[in-house]
Amino acid sequence: MIDRSDRERLRRFADVLIPAAHGMPGASEVGVADGQLDRVLAARADLTDPLSRALARVDAEAHEQSLAALASDDAEAHDALLLVIVGGYYIDPEVRRRLGYDGQVPAEVRPEIIPNYVEEGLIEPLLERGPVYRQVPGAGGPAGA
Repeated sequence: MIDRSDRERLRRFADVLIPAAHGMPGASEVGVADGQLDRVLAARADLTDPLSRALARVDAEAHEQSLAALASDDAEAHDALLLVIVGGYYIDPEVRRRLGYDGQVPAEVRPEIIPNYVEEGLIEPLLERGPVYRQVPGAGGPAGA
């Protein structure tokens, strides 16, 4: 897991990326390096190793340079760092409340109602083109491909 010194480094770096402003709390105020980090890593344990690599390299004092270097040298670690910070921030209930976002809510699907984009023929070029897949790094192809 992420040790105390890494959490402190994450806390400082996260506050540079998401400072308190315009009535919104800063990243450390919502626990991005504490409980929120634990929640994110519980959902995405695969981020632990790349996050550790990122935290070993980033510097809050030289955040732009260290983040750019990390993106260039270790894109996986860069992406993990940003995902942990942003994900931890936006799953905080107080942040969501202040944004007026209640989360995803179920919506009834009524098959008898044909969407406008179908009636207007906007989807026809996509259907004629057929499926298109782009390989995701580190993942297998589409099922059956």
